[in-house]
Amino acid sequence: MQSCNYDKTKLIHEMSEMVRFIDMHAKADSEESGHPLCGVVYDELRADLMKHLQKLNLAVAGLANEGKYV
Repeated sequence: MQSCNYDKTKLIHEMSEMVRFIDMHAKADSEESGHPLCGVVYDELRADLMKHLQKLNLAVAGLANEGKYV
């Protein structure tokens, strides 16, 4: 796999793990701790991550369709 393609795959994995952590832990922890502003930050971060994940996934799909995701 080319380095650039590997990098996209690695970023998709790492960013997906961050989204999962926010969903499974960070958001609830902010609520339990009475830190509503942290919850707002986590919501914004999650939205940003999802936006960039979508771009990376589209890039991978496009390269795969062209036979360049090797």
